[in-house]
Amino acid sequence: MMLESVQQKDPPSEFVDVAERNRKNQTHGLRRLRSVSHEEELAAAREAWDSVQCVEPILRSPLKDDPCLSPKKHLINSSSSSPAKSPPCKQPPHPKAHLPPLHPPPGVRITPHTDFDEVWDFFTRQDMSDVMGSIKPTVEPRGVNGLLRSIFGPKKLKAELVEERNLLFAIAQCQFKNEEPLHLQMLQTVYKVLTATAIDCPRYGTHWDLIGFQGTDPATDLRGAGLLGLVQALYLLTHDPLLPFAREVYQLSHHPTCQFPLMVLSINVTRISLQALREGHLNKECNSRGNVRHVLNQFFTAVLFHIFWIWKTECKTIKDSGFIIKDAEAYCKRNVKTVLQKLQAHLRKYNPHQDDVFDDGEML
Repeated sequence: MMLESVQQKDPPSEFVDVAERNRKNQTHGLRRLRSVSHEEELAAAREAWDSVQCVEPILRSPLKDDPCLSPKKHLINSSSSSPAKSPPCKQPPHPKAHLPPLHPPPGVRITPHTDFDEVWDFFTRQDMSDVMGSIKPTVEPRGVNGLLRSIFGPKKLKAELVEERNLLFAIAQCQFKNEEPLHLQMLQTVYKVLTATAIDCPRYGTHWDLIGFQGTDPATDLRGAGLLGLVQALYLLTHDPLLPFAREVYQLSHHPTCQFPLMVLSINVTRISLQALREGHLNKECNSRGNVRHVLNQFFTAVLFHIFWIWKTECKTIKDSGFIIKDAEAYCKRNVKTVLQKLQAHLRKYNPHQDDVFDDGEML
C-alpha cells in the first residue's frame, strides 16, 4: 500500500502537487498487492513509505503578494536532486475527515486524528497529583518590586478559574510517554495534518525534521514545555478557523531563505504563553470570558501570528530568531488585547463573513 495524501477540494495552486501522483501510485499498488503473498505485501508497503519520502516538490505558483517568494528565483524544479528542502504545505485535511476504506497490510498503521477538546477531556479525568506539587502558576511577590506589582499589577484570577489554570501548568509538567496511546495519537495528528498524509509515520526518524523538530525523537524538544507544547500545536492544526493560517506558517517554514523549525518555534511560543499566564497578563481576559484554556490557546496563536508576520514581511532568517522571539514576548505581554485583535483581523481575510467568535464560542 502506498502512502496516501488526504484529498482536498480545489487545492490552492501554491502548494505541492503530490496528491495526484500518490493516488495513481496507490491504485497501481493495490492491484499488485492483491496478487502477492502476505510477506511481499508487507515488504511492498514499507518500500512504498520510503519512496514517497523522497518525492521532490513542485511549487507551481508562489504567492503573488509575498515579498519573500519570487516566482523567478524560488520556483522548485521537480528534477532537483537536493533533499534538504522539504515541500511547502499542502492544504491540511479536516481533522475529522474520513479515511479511505482501505485495509493496510501488517506494519502500516492509520490511527484516527484527535483534537484539543478530546485531549482536554482526557487530562481532566487524570490524576495529576504527582505533578501538581511542582507547578508554579503565579509569580511570588518579592521585595519592593513584588509589593508594587501586588498593588498596581495585573488583576488576580477569579477563584473559580484557578483549578483550570493549574491544570494547564500541570500538563506542561507532563512528559511524553510512548506507552500512552493518546500521546502518540497527538504526535501523529500533528505530523499528518501538517504533511497532509494518512498513514502513521515511524515514531523515530529524520522525517520529524519536515515539521520542524530537531532530531529523530520529538520528545526531546517537547521537554521545554512538556505536553502542553504538543497540545497547543494540536489546537492550531485542528481548530477550523486557524487552518489557513497554519498552512501559511508551514509554507514559510520551508522557504529557501526564510525557513525555520516550525515545531521548535511553536514550543517557544508555548513557553511565552505560559509565562504570560504565570505573570498575570492574561488574567483580565480569563476573568472576562470565564475560562483559561481558550484564552491561553488564542494568545498562543496570536503570538505565533505576531512572529510570523514580522518574519514574513521583513524576510527574516533563522539568525534573527533569538531577537524576534525576545521582542515578541515583551510586546505581546504588554499588548494582550491588541495582538488578539490583530489575529482576528488576519483570520477575517480567509473568511470575510466570519464573526469574531471561534467554534468554541469564546469571543476574541
